[in-house]
Amino acid sequence: MSWITMTMKFPGTCLVCGRRIQAGEQGMWSRGVGVKHQECAQQSSITCIICGRPAGCDRCELAESCDIQKVSPLCICSGCDSPDAIAAYRDAAARKFPVLGGD
Repeated sequence: MSWITMTMKFPGTCLVCGRRIQAGEQGMWSRGVGVKHQECAQQSSITCIICGRPAGCDRCELAESCDIQKVSPLCICSGCDSPDAIAAYRDAAARKFPVLGGD
């Protein structure tokens, strides 16, 4: 996945923080993936897709092999890791990425 820094031609929603990126604002875009703020792309920690709290990157068993820039909207925190986490993850992903659609 390749991210391009550009002046946005259309408004969008940042994949990392969920805030709006306005047309004319600098941001990062990846075909088929979406857009994000430049400052969000520099994050060294990921927020949980379900609750929005920090996902705990400093304690993650996959930290050594993780590429935060690729997985930023996809992790969950230990507090959301439960038997029904898959359903909560699916619902959160559908809300965050409406283009994926529901069941």
